[in-house]
Amino acid sequence: MVHRGEFYMGSGLLQPLTIIGLPLDQINFLVCQLSALFLGFYFRKNWSPKKISVVNRHALELVVGFLLTFFCFGYQVVHVALMGWLCYALILHAPRDKFHVLVFVFSMGYLCIMHLYRQYYDYGGYSLDITGPLMILTQKVTSIAFAMHDGTEKKNEDLNPDQRIMKIEKPPTVLEFFSYLFSFHNIMVGPLVFFNDYIKFIEGRDGSYQSPDKTPTEPKPEAAVREKLVVAAVSGAVMVLFPLFFPVNYMADEEFLYKTNWVYRNLYVLFCVTLVRSKYYCAWKLGEAVNNAAGLGFNGYDEKGQAKWDLINNVKIYELEVSNSLKVNIDCWNITTLVWLRRVVYDRVPPHVRTLATFMVSAVWHGFYPGYYICFTGAALCTVAARLMRRNVRPYFLDSPDKKRLYDAGTFFYTRFTNVYLASNFCLLELVPCLSLLGSLFFWIHLSSAGVIIYFTYLHPKKKVERTDKAEKSQ
Repeated sequence: MVHRGEFYMGSGLLQPLTIIGLPLDQINFLVCQLSALFLGFYFRKNWSPKKISVVNRHALELVVGFLLTFFCFGYQVVHVALMGWLCYALILHAPRDKFHVLVFVFSMGYLCIMHLYRQYYDYGGYSLDITGPLMILTQKVTSIAFAMHDGTEKKNEDLNPDQRIMKIEKPPTVLEFFSYLFSFHNIMVGPLVFFNDYIKFIEGRDGSYQSPDKTPTEPKPEAAVREKLVVAAVSGAVMVLFPLFFPVNYMADEEFLYKTNWVYRNLYVLFCVTLVRSKYYCAWKLGEAVNNAAGLGFNGYDEKGQAKWDLINNVKIYELEVSNSLKVNIDCWNITTLVWLRRVVYDRVPPHVRTLATFMVSAVWHGFYPGYYICFTGAALCTVAARLMRRNVRPYFLDSPDKKRLYDAGTFFYTRFTNVYLASNFCLLELVPCLSLLGSLFFWIHLSSAGVIIYFTYLHPKKKVERTDKAEKSQ
């Protein structure tokens, strides 16, 4: 089973604080994030574009980000610098028709080597290491490369609307590039911000939206920061307490696998994996709050004139927990990563391999534990099945409110169980525990999804109506 390893290279200065029960890596991470939070408020108020130059803002982002990364991860910070320099060189000097692909291959390859290195020396360990920031870095350098290729090598009419907005028409300067990579409120856990949005933030152009009443007041993030900190604190408390009642390791215990009934096992996985999500809610909401405190994340005003600070929100907790659609469920989780995958993978590959290619890149980006691949290949299977069900079955339930409610209830429960069934592999990670758990559940999500695909694709495919037939009927 996975465990907390000793593979940690960060500062030992705060070692005495481990007496409170938290490991050193988590203490250092929290101290860095809280430092970034308070520095973020100061940065927004005293180092705004109105008070200091854009160059100085970039320099502060870079220097403070580097120091925090060094404190939290020690000499491993060199990997961020090295990967950044090599990708920057590729962006500037690689063949213009291939530089974006080369940046993608190199950065993903570098990240893969670091994942494998960690797994070799700290197999199953939970200690924080530089692979976390490198995952964010990979998103940043690849998104820059593809946006630059769109802006410099493609015709505008060949781009989709999103690509036209995000394209970059000239290479970033060295300072802009490394300020973006090391941004002190974004380096630890993200969430990913795209380069154009970051530059607007640094230059003070992200607040150019007008409120509905045309009031030229500067939007303030304090309320959004407070709300996200409360969610992070509650999620952190749940993260600490839930193992007392629903330990993850129990899902791989022989007593659980062979001496409990099928219904109990499904319900335990439902509650356990649902509670596991609290650690992601805690990290992401804290990350959102830190970025908002620095002034990053403003996204205009809503119809009531309230400022929106959701530009880089990474999770919609309520929508995720109550969704009755697998697509909505996926779309509400790790949102900025989904946007990155769409922009660098989904929109770039042939339609017939889009879903599988996107899930496989996501798996490789996470690492090489078997649980990731079991999860993402299963997610691809379930996504295809869910589309077929919605297309072929849902129309029969739309002719009355009662039937629609019945359909929604059924899809709600199926979505909930599909989510935790797949995500349990993220908790166990190793091949034998993952397969043992799924086997004890009789692979019911895999089998039902495969059955739906076989039935609606081969046994009872939906007939396509030719346009000529439609035209004749309409006459």
